[in-house]
Amino acid sequence: MKIRRLQIENLRVIEKLVIEPCGGLNFVCGPNGAGKTSILEAIYLLGQGRSFRHSEAGPFIRNGETSCLVVAEREDSKGVISRLGIQRGKKLFRARHAGKDIQRRSELLRLLPVQVVTPQSHELLERGPELRRRYLDFGLFHVEQSYHQVLMFYQRAIKQRNAALRAGNARLAVSFDKQLSTLAEKIAASRRRILQAVERYLQAFLREMSFPDEVSLLLYSGWKESRHLTEVLKDHLNKDLAQGHTSAGPHRAELKIQVAGGRAEKHLSRGQQKVLVYGLVFALSRLMVEELGEAPVLLIDDLGAELDENNRAALIDYLENTGEQIFISSLDIPDSKVPVDSRVFHVEHGSLRTA
Repeated sequence: MKIRRLQIENLRVIEKLVIEPCGGLNFVCGPNGAGKTSILEAIYLLGQGRSFRHSEAGPFIRNGETSCLVVAEREDSKGVISRLGIQRGKKLFRARHAGKDIQRRSELLRLLPVQVVTPQSHELLERGPELRRRYLDFGLFHVEQSYHQVLMFYQRAIKQRNAALRAGNARLAVSFDKQLSTLAEKIAASRRRILQAVERYLQAFLREMSFPDEVSLLLYSGWKESRHLTEVLKDHLNKDLAQGHTSAGPHRAELKIQVAGGRAEKHLSRGQQKVLVYGLVFALSRLMVEELGEAPVLLIDDLGAELDENNRAALIDYLENTGEQIFISSLDIPDSKVPVDSRVFHVEHGSLRTA
């Protein structure tokens, strides 16, 4: 997936700007507060329907305005060019593609798959299991077309079971167990499959980056899979009634990332954590290319954060050879050599000029 032209209006400090990025590396440089991250935020908004900095629309709308607008000319792997746009206000959400309204956020995700790495991305390792479940589910959403529907059915059923538990209705709660178990088996199997591919690509990336430690990815499915989930739910029924929620199932799954047999975040420096997060993100990108022939647009906010010069140089070398479209924000042009076929944009007070 490539963005050939990007138009942004009334997003943070940006009143209006238009850029025409290249299909490879695009460096967006400028001082703090100049608006370089806002450009990445606009692309993410177009592909996800929300910001990676705030869940609500208000904070990223320019002062004095009621809504912001992002429009792009996107080109898919077959060379088909179409127009995709989104308008967000505090109570407004309007998206259109090729002249037709988009009704669901999931449609945006498929039209413009996008991944982001930010200075806070180490939280993928340090925070609770929910972020790592989302990581796997994002990949499965794109590479396994039926997965999203299975996950939605499961989430709906677990919500209904939890409501029955809170109401103290054991008979109604148990009536969902068979459906949940069937869906849970499919979800767990899909997560195991994608994890094998992710680990393969991750190890290849870490070798290129001369990563000093062995990394392993382990998946706990949310219950002891030596037993059928219906049996586990039956055994946990009294506890679930007391707590008002279901204590076993894929919604309790955890991706465990280990280094040298221990938790990654306990073993690695912050810089090493950042390299590992890059590897996890790139692994999904490689998998999407393998399965779909379509790479996501990659956003890297603050390339230099937590990385030394050697790692930055090695990372740029890797990125240059991916064939993906990548947007990188940085205070300055990186010390290492910028590839000749890349493009550099400078941001000043929400305005752009090509270097």
